[in-house]
Amino acid sequence: MSKIPSKFGKNLRFLRQQQKPKLSQTDLGDQLSTEQDVVSRSAVSSYEDGRAEPNYFRLERISQFFNVAIDDILTKDLTLMDPMTVQKRENTEEHISGKGMRILAIPTDKETDEENIVLVPEKARAGYAAGYSDTSFFKNLPKYTLPFLPKGKTYRAFEITGDSMPPLEEGTIIIGEYIEDWKTIREGSVCIVTTKSEGFVLKKVYNNINTNNSFILKSTNLKYSPYEVSALEISEMWRLVAHISRDFPEKEANDSLSEMQEAIWRLDQEVLNIKSKK
Repeated sequence: MSKIPSKFGKNLRFLRQQQKPKLSQTDLGDQLSTEQDVVSRSAVSSYEDGRAEPNYFRLERISQFFNVAIDDILTKDLTLMDPMTVQKRENTEEHISGKGMRILAIPTDKETDEENIVLVPEKARAGYAAGYSDTSFFKNLPKYTLPFLPKGKTYRAFEITGDSMPPLEEGTIIIGEYIEDWKTIREGSVCIVTTKSEGFVLKKVYNNINTNNSFILKSTNLKYSPYEVSALEISEMWRLVAHISRDFPEKEANDSLSEMQEAIWRLDQEVLNIKSKK
């Protein structure tokens, strides 16, 4: 590979020393090592001193370990970055991957010891934002079992209101499967998103982590514009797996409406990208 800019060694030492607890060169080498490629203490030392350069595969592992873009670690002076910004990046990565302290309260059946599916009605929306991790919050909420759902997963049911996600109508019961690692969410997946301020919302989810440490939430109703939510503002994500409705959802009028929706969504996406670069 071409010569790595001199900022790399300085940045690598800075990122290593910012870790809590602080990593030694040996510790970092151990973290970066794989079965096929062992990174020694002397290799880390030579990188930091500018005496050697990592190959691309090691550089990629370094970038992933510190959650810093390769371009940034090569070309920017990260020592000028606010330490709180560095810490926020690390906290965001742990939060998204489920490695951080994310508590999930799971009520179980006393007789069978199996997990119950708790139904969170609309009237409990506001309280859910604060009580989602407290088992006492679920004590008086209705609980069900649904035999058609695959075993070994955690589910929760929510009642939705409003008209932001047609063809699902107000009063529909939506059932979500708990997502531990949010990086596994496919672009445009429909999810129940629990935030610290809104309680829960049903939206299509788009990953905006690399640009702004956030997710973009989109309604299927043209009246509502997509909006951005910080990853650290999100408490839970549930992948929509089923819904129960009193009425049969109406099919959209024609394909041209869907095409128009997608065109407007792309325009909204461009606006959000412009805002994030300011």
